[in-house]
Amino acid sequence: MAKLKIYTFPDVVLAQAAEPVQRVEKSMHGLADDMLETMYDAPGIGLAANQVGILQRILVMDTEFEEEEDEEGMGIIRNKKPVIIINPEIILLEGKTAIEEGCLSVPEYTSEVPRAEKVKLRYQDIDGLERTLMAEGLQAVCIQHEMDHLDGKLFIDRLGPMKKEMAKKRLLRERAIREAAGLSPKKGHKGF
Repeated sequence: MAKLKIYTFPDVVLAQAAEPVQRVEKSMHGLADDMLETMYDAPGIGLAANQVGILQRILVMDTEFEEEEDEEGMGIIRNKKPVIIINPEIILLEGKTAIEEGCLSVPEYTSEVPRAEKVKLRYQDIDGLERTLMAEGLQAVCIQHEMDHLDGKLFIDRLGPMKKEMAKKRLLRERAIREAAGLSPKKGHKGF
């Protein structure tokens, strides 16, 4: 397994729509493992292929894992329950919710985003088998967030026009400062 580079706003790959996976091959197992390792390391609860520069409709998520520190202060992930989703299609949206969202591709920025409270999803699993998943709460929000990535959208694109513009200006300014100082984005917030 290998940790992959997570692209951040305004990287162009994040604004591109991912293509459907024509056939689920064995190579997808390696990609899914790498995406999961990258997600857990970030740490995040979801990761779409666009975020690691791959324009295929695949996402991984785990909204139930727990983070702990060992004696040396190193982070340990426990109770992993990863989900690998290929070619997702939402077939039902129900209810309304808004929670504070963060994003691994939009570091150090969070905002409440209106979403459906429940979703029913049709997708292929890592073995290419068709599945359905009924999700609610955080898992439903995570699915919608990651599917936005697959469609070339970021959660900040769902904000009102003025808030969206302010967020983008702030993010561009902060990225320029970090790059000029040779720094990478801070870790710590569980993003999607």
